[in-house]
Amino acid sequence: MKNYPLISLAFVLLLSSCVLPGADAHDDAVIDADKRGNLSTKMVNLSSAIDTYFSDLAQAPTDSDAAILQNATRRDKRLLAPEFESYLLRVQYQNPYAVLLLCSKDGKQAIMEDAGCTARLDRQVTRNAPCEFSLHVSQGCKVEGADTQ
Repeated sequence: MKNYPLISLAFVLLLSSCVLPGADAHDDAVIDADKRGNLSTKMVNLSSAIDTYFSDLAQAPTDSDAAILQNATRRDKRLLAPEFESYLLRVQYQNPYAVLLLCSKDGKQAIMEDAGCTARLDRQVTRNAPCEFSLHVSQGCKVEGADTQ
């Protein structure tokens, strides 16, 4: 009877370790297929809007990523969907093309990346990868580093 509280505590700790995600067990870049598909569609639409915004600029933007996102979506605020609030969005100007990178909120893990000039999502990140741009877009919207079809 003396060991009952100790055994109960051990059982609760063991059970909670299975239910509550730990720092090592939880990966922000892990997204279920439905959510990933939804984000992919929204990424393609958003990167296209940024690409259009960049095409109207005389030179590379010096604004923050947040300012670029706001400016690129000023005609249609729905493009900056609420689904993106749980993540970090980064923008890169590759004369004159836009590349959009979606990362975990803490900015450590890449999740997906898209060149705005293409009609499909260019890169799905399914393994641990740093939140760094890997796509390179050259003249004629040739994208290097994209997933193979």
